[in-house]
Amino acid sequence: MRQRIYEIIEPSDHGDRLSKVYDIVMMITIVISLIPLGFKGTNEIFLLVDNISAIIFIIDYLLRFMTADLKLNKGVKSYLVYPITPMAVIDLISILPSLIVLNDGFRLLRI
Repeated sequence: MRQRIYEIIEPSDHGDRLSKVYDIVMMITIVISLIPLGFKGTNEIFLLVDNISAIIFIIDYLLRFMTADLKLNKGVKSYLVYPITPMAVIDLISILPSLIVLNDGFRLLRI
């Protein structure tokens, strides 16, 4: 099952439809999550978009962490190495402002 999750969340090279759908959904989520950043104020819809996109990004991060050994091929050590890989750090930096009550300026880290 973890192998299949890995095949889905990694960019598809071999015509896997579910992987392509996952990639498209993630790209749409990224674009939609940036829309509230273009406005000075905030409202309930923007907060809802922020919360839903944060949940989706957290699930994506957890799935990638769960399959880190398949990507990095370092066995159990992969779970220690993955959180400090550049893409994992970027993912965390973009998720953290939604999870922690920070100044609104930190929301720009999502970009």
